Amino acid sequence: MRTLFILFILATTAACQNNSATTNKVLTVATAKDSITYSCPMNCQGDTAYTTEGKCPVCEMELVKN
Repeated sequence: MRTLFILFILATTAACQNNSATTNKVLTVATAKDSITYSCPMNCQGDTAYTTEGKCPVCEMELVKN
């Protein structure tokens, strides 16, 4: 029983680590000189725009090109 519990904890930990590694993407906030910007369609962060595609750090929706 103890071995089964340890295996369950290890499997859960490994699954969480793999998931976070694929979803962590650095988003760069756009400045006035950037021509192509992306923003959240839900306006979670107001007028915040990014220079790279990705997901909104607040609601996890895909950013859209402005």
